[in-house]
Amino acid sequence: MNDSFLPQEYTEQKIDRRTHVMAMLLFFIVMGAVFTAFIWKRDEWKRVESVRQDIEQRYEQAGVEVEELMALKVTQQATVNRAELAAALVEKVPRSILLAELINHMPPGLGLLEFKLESSRILPPKSDKNKSAKGRKSRSGSRDTGQNEIPKPPQYDSRLSLTGFAPTDVHVSEFLAELNAHPLLRNVNLVSSQETIKEDKTIREFKLTASLEHDADVRTLSTREVPGSDSRNLLMSLGDASHDE
Repeated sequence: MNDSFLPQEYTEQKIDRRTHVMAMLLFFIVMGAVFTAFIWKRDEWKRVESVRQDIEQRYEQAGVEVEELMALKVTQQATVNRAELAAALVEKVPRSILLAELINHMPPGLGLLEFKLESSRILPPKSDKNKSAKGRKSRSGSRDTGQNEIPKPPQYDSRLSLTGFAPTDVHVSEFLAELNAHPLLRNVNLVSSQETIKEDKTIREFKLTASLEHDADVRTLSTREVPGSDSRNLLMSLGDASHDE
């Protein structure tokens, strides 16, 4: 039974129109949400792309800085190598200072008759690896001759021999003890010690040998007093000293 005075067809049409309006409204809401999500996602992708480009730029900039740093490191190493080569050419232990050090450590009554200093270059050992690598061709077809190897500063083995005289063996032992404790010397050995007569006096004539430390440097003696005119006068009074390399 229809309680409304309106026709049934009109009521059904009104319900259909209302349903269509609600459907269209829901459709526009859904489409608006999809469009909003699309816009938001596109902005997110733009931000991600901007961050990616920024990272790539910083990565490229970091690569340039790393290359510059490596080039600077190579230049610095080359400068250090040249400085080491130049320092190797400088005599770190001048013979005059070495002779003055020997004189300053002599006990009273002991003198020198002969002083000889000889130096020989220490050659690096030849390994089998260098022999096998000699003349090897690189991938580019050129023969590797070792031109890229960094030259090492030369090292020298310096040996000195002393001939002197002393009143007794005790003086010779004291002199040996002083030389053994000296920071510039090593392998101090007494070669001979014999009694002889000079100018109607009985003395002990001795001969000893020693080697300089490989890293010997007179700058380590900076805390000591610099030999003055007294050492030179003492040297002149002891006799002639021959400086043979």
